[in-house]
Parts: sequence; structure tokens; C-alpha cells
Amino acid sequence: MKKLLWIIILSTSSYVVSSQNLPRVYNQFFMNPYVYNPAYAGVEGHSVIFAMYQDRWSRIENAPSISHINFHIPLKGGLAFGALAYNEKFGPYLESGGKVSTSYLISVDREHFFRFGLSLGAGNTMINYDEFDSPNDSRFTDLIQSESFLIGDVGVAYHFNHFNVGVSLPNLFEHRPLTQTEGLQYDFKPQDNIMFKINYRGHINNRVAIEPHLLYRYNKLTNNQYEAAVILHILHVVWVGGAYRQDDGFIGHLGVKLKEKMAFGYAYGYGNPTYASLTGPSHEIHFGFHINKHDHHGHSSSFIKSHQLSAEERARQAEEERLRKLQALKESRQQQKDEDELSLVAQAKKEEPKEIKHNWNYEKETDPIVRINQYGEEERGIRFDRINEKGEEEVVFSWLPPPPEGSTEETYEIANPAEEPLIRVRPDGTKEAGIKWKRTIDGGEPETLIIWNEIISLEKANQLDHNKAEEVEMGQAKISIRREEPVKEEIVEEEVSEPVESTVEDPKPVVEEKTPLVAENLEDHEEYHENNVRQIAKKGNNMLDLGTGHYVVAGVFEEFWHAEDYSDKLFERGFHDTRVGHLSQTGFYYVVIYNSQNLNQVTKEKNRVKNLSGLSKVWVLTVEE
Repeated sequence: MKKLLWIIILSTSSYVVSSQNLPRVYNQFFMNPYVYNPAYAGVEGHSVIFAMYQDRWSRIENAPSISHINFHIPLKGGLAFGALAYNEKFGPYLESGGKVSTSYLISVDREHFFRFGLSLGAGNTMINYDEFDSPNDSRFTDLIQSESFLIGDVGVAYHFNHFNVGVSLPNLFEHRPLTQTEGLQYDFKPQDNIMFKINYRGHINNRVAIEPHLLYRYNKLTNNQYEAAVILHILHVVWVGGAYRQDDGFIGHLGVKLKEKMAFGYAYGYGNPTYASLTGPSHEIHFGFHINKHDHHGHSSSFIKSHQLSAEERARQAEEERLRKLQALKESRQQQKDEDELSLVAQAKKEEPKEIKHNWNYEKETDPIVRINQYGEEERGIRFDRINEKGEEEVVFSWLPPPPEGSTEETYEIANPAEEPLIRVRPDGTKEAGIKWKRTIDGGEPETLIIWNEIISLEKANQLDHNKAEEVEMGQAKISIRREEPVKEEIVEEEVSEPVESTVEDPKPVVEEKTPLVAENLEDHEEYHENNVRQIAKKGNNMLDLGTGHYVVAGVFEEFWHAEDYSDKLFERGFHDTRVGHLSQTGFYYVVIYNSQNLNQVTKEKNRVKNLSGLSKVWVLTVEE
């Protein structure tokens, strides 16, 4: 046994020196790339915690083992924070340490992102010489049994969709465990170790994804090493895979994920074929858990959530597909002219029971139901109800805004009484009904709009509405709403006034009482909300820069994903030409709802849209060469 310990200490010396000049090797690095590169802190898009235990050379007593626990979290402004603590043991050699990390995300555009990360920390090593036959041997007496050292690493990562590339310097500081030097070691040698990592996740279909990884480790003092791994996600619940590490043999992987929140993985390493029969295999378990979600970053890449689309996007697609099938069913019904076609419709109903229709009724009331919306406007609620497929009574209030400024009266009536209102399901499971109205303002040309509101229970509806009502058909819903305040003459004149040009330099903010729909909308552009002022800017070379022309702008943002979210909200309101553009001259992102080469047309559209609820602050932007 003592002879074996001498062999161990000799091996330990080589192992320890190597371990301090090479990054530690983790078999399941793909679960949490932060362990190899601090730039990946916050990449999950969640507050996340990981824990790992690895046992190497299972047939050798006191063989190396290592465990660590770490967490990282995305913060606002592209920042992220992480921390890691570890403990390592190999025979008489013990080491422990920890580090804290910070990373920063930079978005080039909607698809290209860079991350930068840095870690600093400290550790301690200890060697117990009492375990040897001759602990007082002169070769040991002058060596330091316990010492401290600095820990540091730095890295950068590039992301394009599901493609990721990372480069890191995993050991900024070098230390030597077997030394006669006292005090904290902090030899700065970042160039001695470099790690390259590249991976891609390809989705074969919605249920299966394949994920290849390739690593290369450069070391100045020892042999360089490459490693390749392939992981297969099955139903995004189970994963299996394999890897090969140069001079260390093959590794098998198996794991399971629960509810896109938790993951548990196991790795079996066969070892170097030359020595595997003597050393035995290695085992590693890895656990990951998403604590909560953060929407601060515009990009995230998660092993635990490996679907191609987010849960919200999948729910939206499912609802769109349901509505598409419903529309197809309606069209087929209209084309039925004989019994054969009727039987096909009956079969379609049988196969898709969720699309059974239950007619809505209009609740005609003598007294109106009113509320004050978020813009301080008084809205009138029109009540509709139905009996759903479960035999329960459902109610929706369609809230109608008052006439826009400059008008006296508006009339609402159901656009297509023979058609059922549209139904959609939100990501949180609640349902909305879209009532299609035909609105006429002051006897002008009618316009069609869909107003979406939540479907609520009868009990909740009765808490809002105590009026007696008469149940009539949808087609009888016709309502006239008059504006109480007098029409201001200067608002009408604004329709034909000529815009006054200004430049982007030295804007003077003008604060209005109503707040914009999105809190991130920049106040630096408040001047352009004035009726007769437009911004003139130069066309840039960024791939997202707006081209030459005139634009109606609904919002300005510092971050692209905030602009994209606002654009989606406007699209849902019916502005289907909405898009996001960029100006290199200002560095901001602009949400545009209309554009044309004709300034008069753009000005008219701005004046029309500004009368709609929540859009009183739209303005005109002109982009020149």
C-alpha cells in the first residue's frame, strides 16, 4: 500500500502541475458552457444554477474527483453576473477555490450578437505529507504544504441564430503546487492556455434536434488536445450522445429534461484504451435548474430549453394554425351543395371537435357601461355572451373608444353579422374574442377594425355590469357615440398645415400628459411629436438602416428587441405594414407604421393615425442621401 502511495505522489506531481496549466476537463460542458468561458454568463436567459460531480479512474483508490456549483443571471442593459465554487481531491492533494464573473452582450442586429466575459477569484491548495512512508524526507521538508493563488479567465463569444463560437483564456494566472515559495502566487501568463469552442444546434423537426460540438485546447507546456461531441435531443425531453477526447478515449452521454426547467445528465468515460483496464472508467453527473425568467437580453441560448421556438411562439403558432383550419372549414361549408359535401363537413367536425361553434348574442342595454382607459379616455363597453362547449356562459365586453379629436360623432355596427367573432388563446391560457366592427366617423367613409378583449365568466361580468339587458342577435348591435367636449378649430386646421423642417441636432423635449404605449420609448424625440415638426436624417450604411423616403414613426428605442416587441403589438392592432428600421446617425431603432416617397401622403397618414387611441405622438421622419 505504501509503495502504491509513492506511485500516487509521483503521478500527483504530474497531474497537479498539468491541472494548473490546463483548464479542467468536464464531460458535460455543453449543458453549461459558462464553466469554460465567462462570456456565457447569463446566456440561458434565466437565473440558473448548476452542480457537478466527477469521479475519475474508478478502479484506483484515492483517484481524482472534482465537484463544483455555480450560477449566473442576466441583468439589465446586456450585463450578466456569475459565480463558481469548486473542490478537487487527488490522494493527498486537496484544492478549493472560487470566482465571480461578469459578461456583457452586444447586439449587432437582430441575428448577430457578441458576448464578452471576465472572471477573478482565488484558491487554496494543500498536500498532506503524513500519508507517505517517510513524511520527513528531505525532499518534502522544504516544500510548502498549503498555499494560496489567484484565479482568472477571460473570453468572448459570437452568436448567429443557433450557431455559437467562443474563445477563452482559461488560466490568466499560473501557480505551482509543489514549491518552496511562500505567499500568494499571481504569475500572469494568459498566453499559455487558449481554448476554442464551436457548436451548432440544428432542428431536424419540431421534436428532434442535433447538436455537434468541437473544442480545441492549446497549451504551451503540454500537448494540445481536441475534442468532438454530438448530442441528440429527442422530444426535447431526453438527450443521448457521444464524444471523443484526444488521449482520453470515448465518452457516452444520457440525460433528461423536465418541463423546460430542470435537467439531469450522466456521462460515462471509458478512458484511454491503453490504460483503461487498469484505471477503470470515469463517471460524471450534472444538474441544472432554471430559477426564474428574465427578459433583459435580446439573445439567449439554453441547453435545457432546446426547442427551436419559445413556448410563447409555439402557442402563437398553434393558435394561428387553429384559426387557419377554422377558416378552411368555413370555406368548405359555403361550397357544399349536396349530401356528399355535407357528410364531409360532418366528418371534419368529428375529427376537430374543438372547432364547434356556439353563437354569440348582443346584450342590448338602456344604460351604457363605461370605463376610463390607460390614456384617460372614457370607453363604452358593449356586452356579448354565448354558451360554450362546456355549457358555461361566457361574456366579452368590446370596449369602444370615443370619437377622435376633431370629430363629433362615431357609429359602430357589426361588420359581418353572419360570421362568428374570432377567438384566440393567449400564452397564459386565457382566451380573447375579436369583434369585427364597421366604424363611421361624422358620416364619412366606413372603416373596418377588430377589437380584441378577454373572454370572462358570467360571475366576473356581473361584477362589472348590473344593468338589465335584452338579448338580441349580433346584427342588431349598432351604437352611436358623441364627443362631449366642443370641437377645437385649430385641430382641424392641422390637417392641411405644411410641416416645418428641423434637424436632429439639439432636440428640445416637449412633455405631454399622455405617456407612450411602451415605457422604453425615448424622450429625446419628444420634439417630433409636435404636429408641425419632422425630423430630417441622413441615410446610413447599416444593414437595418432606413432607405430614403418619408416615414410615420410610432416609437424610438435604444434596443432592437424593445422596438421589435412594440412593432408586434402594433401589428396585432392591424398595422400590418409595421417594421423596425435603424439610423446610424442617431444610433436608435425606429418603429415605422407607414412610408412613402410622397411627403403629403405621409403627413395625411400621420394626421389620421394620431387620432387613434395611444398613437397621439406619431411624427414624420425624412431620410435623405
